[in-house]
Amino acid sequence: MSGDGFQERATRTIRPLIPPDAEERVSRAVKQWNQVSREQIRNETGLKLSDRENRDAIPVRVDGGFPASLAQLIDQHEDPVLWMLLMGQPKIGGLIEGLELLLPVWEQVERWPLLPDAARDGRPFLERSREIASVLQGVALMRRVQDEICGIEEDILGSYMFSARGSSIAIYWMPIAMVAAMKNVRIEDLTVVVLLHELTHGYTHLGRDIDGGQWDSAGFGLSSRSVTEGLAQFYTAVVAEKLASRSAGVLRAYQGLLELQSGAYRAHLDWLKGDARQRGETVRFSMIAARRQGTISYAAWVKIMEGTGDSLRRPGLARVASSPDKSGYERDGSESDD
Repeated sequence: MSGDGFQERATRTIRPLIPPDAEERVSRAVKQWNQVSREQIRNETGLKLSDRENRDAIPVRVDGGFPASLAQLIDQHEDPVLWMLLMGQPKIGGLIEGLELLLPVWEQVERWPLLPDAARDGRPFLERSREIASVLQGVALMRRVQDEICGIEEDILGSYMFSARGSSIAIYWMPIAMVAAMKNVRIEDLTVVVLLHELTHGYTHLGRDIDGGQWDSAGFGLSSRSVTEGLAQFYTAVVAEKLASRSAGVLRAYQGLLELQSGAYRAHLDWLKGDARQRGETVRFSMIAARRQGTISYAAWVKIMEGTGDSLRRPGLARVASSPDKSGYERDGSESDD
């Protein structure tokens, strides 16, 4: 079967289940948060995406398709009821919570003089509703499909693409709307998470340090995905936390999406667990060192982080490292790039 066939069937299955204004909401969020996201990533990484000739600007487009692996998974389970229940799990869970609130006090509710007649003698119906909702939450196939989504080893909500002709980002509005429903988060908030992740790929690849250095494309493409995806996830989490005072939903969306991810997308959770205070600086310096080496295995990355952490803990070095003219970083939040 062709890729186009998978796309068409996935669209036919999912499109009726998501809000009719999903594409508009994703597009609006990308427009609203694009520059803010770039500024935040630039501030955290110390990397500049563009120079005076505006080279390496990375355009972002909102796309109506699905990544091939996700389209194939949806096609494999071409069952609208299954996907409706998967996307409706948070609402079903809310129904169960409401019924578990009502049932223990139902006798008291029955005696309430303001209770509408239509609700009287309702205990058997409430108990049956709770039983049905619980059964729906426990369907083995739904658990299996969620595990299969977790097992996909590529970005399923967006993509960062690069070649000799340049780089670009695609944001997939239908998968975003689908996963937003599955995790009970706002479409707009999940869009920002995806935008942050894909932009971080662009910055870690093409962003220039103070010496004008970049990660050469061959090295970036061949490096361990636990490094490249780990960096994207790490900085997405850092920026989401920084944005929490302005938009708390972005952090919740990041945390919800993380529950559907595995492998390389969770590698960053193990980084520098015992060094939370210096974690950000250690990752930034390690990233610069890794980029300059080209192709990086995960074992090499871990060694770089360990060595960098040891160096930064030496007395006086942290003060030297924080100076732009010594570190190879430039913390310039004033520049605007596309």
